[in-house]
Amino acid sequence: MKSAEFTMVCQMLSELRAEVQAIRTGVDSRIESVAKTVMEAFQGFGILDPDEDTWTDKQVRARYHVSRKTLYNYRMSGKLPYTQTGEGTNCTIRYRKADIIELFATRNAQIIHTHN
Repeated sequence: MKSAEFTMVCQMLSELRAEVQAIRTGVDSRIESVAKTVMEAFQGFGILDPDEDTWTDKQVRARYHVSRKTLYNYRMSGKLPYTQTGEGTNCTIRYRKADIIELFATRNAQIIHTHN
């Protein structure tokens, strides 16, 4: 290969490399934009909150006006996943916010359906 041809091939490769990099940058920024939009939507629906992704038993009872016994029954029947730290009277039960929202949305939909 002659020197002029080699220079031209090198130039073409350099341009191709720049185009590929521009495409990568565009795709990366588009992915970041979509991820940000999805995160904002989840936060808007209360599904995802970076500051508070779990609730205590007390918070759930206050927000949804249910008794301690109702939450206990949901836990024991497997309808409501939870985590427990400690034992006895010193234990703390926490629920994922998304699990609570899903449970009560389903529960409310069933109540509305049975009354119609």
